[in-house]
Amino acid sequence: MADKSSVTASRSLGFWESNRHKLAAKLGVDLTHAQVRYARVLERYVTPGCRWLEVGCGRQILPDWALSLDAQKQLVERAGSLTGIDVDAAMAEHPLLKYKVKGLGNNMPFRPGSFDLVTANMVVEHVENPAAFLRETHTVLSPGGRFLFHTTNFSNYLIFAGYFVPEALKHRIVWLLEKRRSEDIFPTWYQINTVPRIRQLATATNFSIEQVQVNGSSGTLSVLGPAGWAELLVMKAAASFRGGIHNSNIICVLRRQ
Repeated sequence: MADKSSVTASRSLGFWESNRHKLAAKLGVDLTHAQVRYARVLERYVTPGCRWLEVGCGRQILPDWALSLDAQKQLVERAGSLTGIDVDAAMAEHPLLKYKVKGLGNNMPFRPGSFDLVTANMVVEHVENPAAFLRETHTVLSPGGRFLFHTTNFSNYLIFAGYFVPEALKHRIVWLLEKRRSEDIFPTWYQINTVPRIRQLATATNFSIEQVQVNGSSGTLSVLGPAGWAELLVMKAAASFRGGIHNSNIICVLRRQ
């Protein structure tokens, strides 16, 4: 049986969270998680029979709360093939890959034009040399092929501030807010994490920008009770200022020229 203090804490958090959603509705803040937004875009770009490469594939394409595992299986069945490339041993746990390749995104062991679609979900923020990475991606894509990626926006208040937090403290904060273990946290460089930087690098590597969205998400402080309410005001300001350029997440589609 749970002790009295844990039950009280759970009820308190439930109060703050349920009323947070009511406050968000009044403020006009969309709390759709960025992974759900990415899932919607991904579903449009996985076309029948396409040769699909997932860079930094990890354990899964998407969290199953963002897109059910059955729906993810249907996406993979729609594609001609799904190949994953990663240096993380967690790739072995991925249930949907046809091929699993150990390697880095800036040195991929594939023939030119091997894929019609390359995707990267919360990966490019970890790329130290994005120009080399994009050139390699361009090479493995077929003419007219697309590179779809979802990443954090370095222009966002929280992402920018987090960059300066010491690693040991950052790991503790991530565990508190997201329950992610240290082995699932990787160094971040944020070298392709603003819209101007994406445009600059796309031009330099012969990609055209098919679409770029700067979206909000569900916030990160909801587990901290009243801090989650205060965060809504900042999220509203980010969404309202300069067309939302300071929102938390970027979803981008580059097309190989």
